Amino acid sequence: MKKILFFLAMILPLFSYAQYSFGKIELNKESKQSPFCYKIGSKDSLHIAPCKQNGVQQLSIGNLICKAENQDEHLDYEIFANHKDKKAFVLVSRTTDNLCVGCSLYLFENRNVKDCGLLPVAAYTKDQSGRMNYNSILPHLSIVKVSNRYILSFETPLIVLFPMQEQEEILSGRDIFFTFDKDGLQMNK
Repeated sequence: MKKILFFLAMILPLFSYAQYSFGKIELNKESKQSPFCYKIGSKDSLHIAPCKQNGVQQLSIGNLICKAENQDEHLDYEIFANHKDKKAFVLVSRTTDNLCVGCSLYLFENRNVKDCGLLPVAAYTKDQSGRMNYNSILPHLSIVKVSNRYILSFETPLIVLFPMQEQEEILSGRDIFFTFDKDGLQMNK
């Protein structure tokens, strides 16, 4: 009996740091329907409507509008959700002249969308022509909740930090990750 109690005492703290993985929601961007509607949890849904204003691309994400910086910037997005957590992250990749300059992070919770900040990263991978280039990080991103924070990590060998900026540097994908909690978004190297 003492062994069972000891075993339970050792295992129970592990469950208090529950870990949830966020999966990508399949996007059907070729659909003629606009705005696009994505089911988050059993009762919530997120609406995203792409449009252009004065030649500048915009995404209406719930109650927020994400605007491209200029006419040359292209916006692409992915949604990561976990139905147990009842939250979703929308990541909007920003690409100019076929070079990714980072992505914006938005949190969907309780039918509201909150701007969480910018991830100034790109994947240093081969592009469609076979050349190494600054590509979108979205296909290489994973989000996991551990305790009360979310960890955004990258599953690619090379990352460009601050692409196309003065402090630009190329790092190993496992040498950098971001955390998001009540204090905001933080980069960890």
